Amino acid sequence: MQEKRNVQIIEWEDLDKKKFYSFGVFMTMTIRAGVYPATLIRTRLQVQKGKSLYTGTFDAFFKILRSEGVRGLYRGFLVNTLTLISGQGYITTYELVRKYVSTYTSNNTVKSLVAGGSASLVAQSITVPIDVVSQHLMMQGQGGDMGRFKLSNLAPTNCPHLLLQAMAGPMAATTASTITNPMDVVRARVQVEGRSSVIETFKQLIAEEGMWGMTKGLSARIISSTPTAIVMAVGYETLKKMSLRPELVDSRHW
Repeated sequence: MQEKRNVQIIEWEDLDKKKFYSFGVFMTMTIRAGVYPATLIRTRLQVQKGKSLYTGTFDAFFKILRSEGVRGLYRGFLVNTLTLISGQGYITTYELVRKYVSTYTSNNTVKSLVAGGSASLVAQSITVPIDVVSQHLMMQGQGGDMGRFKLSNLAPTNCPHLLLQAMAGPMAATTASTITNPMDVVRARVQVEGRSSVIETFKQLIAEEGMWGMTKGLSARIISSTPTAIVMAVGYETLKKMSLRPELVDSRHW
């Protein structure tokens, strides 16, 4: 008989809100500072025509470093930090909607699905205008119910929950980055070049650069999203653990 895994979820009402927001801002800023250069490189690769300036991720990194210095890798960073507002809006919306949905169902999958969708809508509404400005600044330097599948069947029962999160995070990030990269390339073109038609931008990109054009910036995107996914998957639950109200610390286990 396999030992059952019992991971208790930390809910919104369990948190010390001051700790939660303070630690959250620090964690988010640290992640952003670490992956911002890869985000900038991804944007430049996606917006350039063909391989007119950079031939790939590492080529772009060294060329930017030589011609613009370290500061060049952080163009638009200060503006981009305004998206911290969206980050806090995301986690607040996620936790509050999850709490609201829990009055109608105890199914964690449903609660997470509804809360995640609502939180993304709120966060993107805040992020997109800031992202447009930030991407323009980035371009300046170049002159532009798991159902029947149970967790104990997918991993050993003695496998730490934290380790499972650390493994699942980057796998999910790499898969999502690969699938959505074509949309990300088109989004970058629309935002930076001021285009009004997503469909026309897509058609022009295919005509000029073929299907390979849809993979532009993919490696840089994976490089930036993988560490972010690890830190977010592991860090977010750790953040909640650190933000527990004192009287609940001993009652929540990993």
